[in-house]
Amino acid sequence: MKNILILWMLAIISTPLWSAVPIITVPEISSTLEIELYEDSQGLFAMKLMEYYKMAVILETQLKILGVEAKNKAKQPVFEELEDMELNILRKYHKIAKSLEKEVIGAPDSDRQILLEKINELESRMRDTVAIYTIEKGAERNKILDLMVQSLKQVEETNSKNIELVINQNFVNCMDYKTLVSVAGVSKIFFSQGDGKVTNDPGLGLQFSVNLGKMVGFWEGFEIRYEYLAPKFFTNYEELPLMPHYREQWNTNISSVSAGGKIELNKTENVVQGFNLFLGYFWADGYIYNQGQHRMNFDGGLMSLEYYLGSPGCKYPIEIFGGISVFNSFSKSLVFNTGVAGFEQIDIGKTHLSVNLGLRYNIWRTPF
Repeated sequence: MKNILILWMLAIISTPLWSAVPIITVPEISSTLEIELYEDSQGLFAMKLMEYYKMAVILETQLKILGVEAKNKAKQPVFEELEDMELNILRKYHKIAKSLEKEVIGAPDSDRQILLEKINELESRMRDTVAIYTIEKGAERNKILDLMVQSLKQVEETNSKNIELVINQNFVNCMDYKTLVSVAGVSKIFFSQGDGKVTNDPGLGLQFSVNLGKMVGFWEGFEIRYEYLAPKFFTNYEELPLMPHYREQWNTNISSVSAGGKIELNKTENVVQGFNLFLGYFWADGYIYNQGQHRMNFDGGLMSLEYYLGSPGCKYPIEIFGGISVFNSFSKSLVFNTGVAGFEQIDIGKTHLSVNLGLRYNIWRTPF
């Protein structure tokens, strides 16, 4: 880096040297009338004095580069000279600079020629050195890059194999995972007695299950389930003479809590199937908007049996299921209390059957 800076400095300085011209030209000293203006301002006087001194230093340096000993030396001004502000001081420093300029012009050509040859030799050496350095470093860099590329390829191949191994291992292990938490959407339709006086359309519901098998310790598939249903029940009054097709829709809510679990029948790498068996308790209520006398309350025991089909792995934690449920009350019948004459109480019995279809998503599966 040092050699390069020197080379640039020599190249810049050498341009005027080769033509036997001083680096700077010292102008003729100003007329007496003009130079007297510098006596009135200490700042202008100091600026002019330092200008002549700077010229002298540059020209003396040029002579040293040429290999010539300067006869006149650049003399540094002192503070007293700046304070005095006399015209003869300016003339003194102008004379030194002018004398050094003449020495540069009169320097022998042989000295300049030697300097030119040295500069050319240094430039040639520097070009060769830079070229060789660039080639050597470029080759080393290419070798390093080739090694890095090979290393990255090996790392990529190793990582790909490891990732594939982890995925496969996880898939195999996940077949034995147990579902801790699952949620399902379900649709149910009810079948009851009552000679068509009470009907219903398929209603939507939600199931939420938690596996407590590890906690209870006797059945790994043991679950506690909460289910909410909102079926659409209708009371029909076909026998009314004035309104032969009149019916009312009830706002109905059915909740249940049950316990049970999975009975696995078969499991392969792609499919697992079996039954869900649950027993529990349910409670229900219903009413018609803006009809205070229309009420329904019912509760009792629940049993449900479902067939399920799903994936044993963790990639597709979804099951489809379908089954039947039995709602039964041993103490009272399901009665719809209405305000319609002749249909004040519609009794549709103690036992009611439902058919359901749903989709379950296993939120949390774990090997523990």
